[in-house]
Amino acid sequence: MASIHGLDTYLVNLNNNLDANPLVNIFYRLRTKKELRIKVQDLISYIESKNITNIYLSNAEGYVSNNIIFFLRKKFPSIKFIALQHGLFPLIHSRYKESLRKIINQFGYLISGIFVLGEGFGGIKLNKYYVYSDRERNFLIDKKGWDMENVEVNIRFIKAELYNRFLKNKNIQNEKTALFLLQGLSIVGLCSKQNELFLIESTIKYLSKTYKELLIKEHPSCEGRLETMNLPQNTKIVSSINEGFEKSKTAYSFFSSSLIDAKVYNIKTVGIYSERINVDEEIYENFDKKINFEDIIDS
Repeated sequence: MASIHGLDTYLVNLNNNLDANPLVNIFYRLRTKKELRIKVQDLISYIESKNITNIYLSNAEGYVSNNIIFFLRKKFPSIKFIALQHGLFPLIHSRYKESLRKIINQFGYLISGIFVLGEGFGGIKLNKYYVYSDRERNFLIDKKGWDMENVEVNIRFIKAELYNRFLKNKNIQNEKTALFLLQGLSIVGLCSKQNELFLIESTIKYLSKTYKELLIKEHPSCEGRLETMNLPQNTKIVSSINEGFEKSKTAYSFFSSSLIDAKVYNIKTVGIYSERINVDEEIYENFDKKINFEDIIDS
């Protein structure tokens, strides 16, 4: 995307320290605050060496982003900050949680000089936010208090490479071919590894019986999980997500943001909800259809 738009890239290379226990997260973050401040200073030095007027943020939600944006704005008040939606968010607004988050962050900054929590989707008012759809735009305006002119639906900018490839695509998408996009659910603590493997295997069996051909794209962080499974004959693992998009008319996943990518190709998107996964059901509003694993697949 950066290359297409002629943008330089800078990788901060810090970990959000995501743990299932929020207190453990805070402890990790306080312990590594020195590394965070060093990375911020490195970024400041980089900006000072360039004639930079706009900064596009691939993440404006987490605690790393919260600190970086805060310190950069103090140092460079004239620079414009544009956030790019990265991933899907349950669009639920809670004044109680927002107030508690601010209190914890203010206390954390007072004792350590850093914010220990992120601000969530749209929590930091920036110059612009490019989002996937009207759903996110309306949420930022109605619930987060953003000005209308500062929120823009611009998936072609965010997914520039994918959109350009779609325009050049000459393959014929087949109604009888489906794409199953895997996720790394267990590695981020959304379910156990055992449950995840059960969900994957059961879904593959179900989809392989429903469609003439099933294409599967593994998640980059969890490749190799299918090696222990006895896959149906009409199942194929694809190395490129674009190959799956170019041949399929329907894409399935539990709630992967790659289903948003599929919409660029005019593919029907189906989110698979399961009680085994710790995720807010509201997120399934992003997709064309939602099916219940326990009611449809497991039965």
